[in-house]
Amino acid sequence: MEFPELESYFQNLTDITDRIAMMNNHFDATPDVDIPMLDEFYDDMQSHAWETTEREYYELFTSYFTFHVKTVEEIVQEAREILNPENREYVKKLVSHIKNADDWFLGLKKRRKMLRTQVA
Repeated sequence: MEFPELESYFQNLTDITDRIAMMNNHFDATPDVDIPMLDEFYDDMQSHAWETTEREYYELFTSYFTFHVKTVEEIVQEAREILNPENREYVKKLVSHIKNADDWFLGLKKRRKMLRTQVA
């Protein structure tokens, strides 16, 4: 299986996340477009067998991924402080994204550990 070049791959995710963050500050933000793009990116991310990658690549992936999740958590926290009722449904979707990302990542770590144990 071929894996993406991580810097450019996660730059795409950063661009999507940056546009989502605009919902907290800009009237012309488009979370109705950007959050589905986040979902599509996440679907693609889940399609890769990250647990089979070399250690260095996996650790870099982990760094990028956990940074992304923390960034979305900050967007949610800011949105909750602003309390814009128009963003309520988007905030719920982002909270769901965080939970799903955390659950998926926990499963990924378990699969990787299991694979590494079988190889040893």
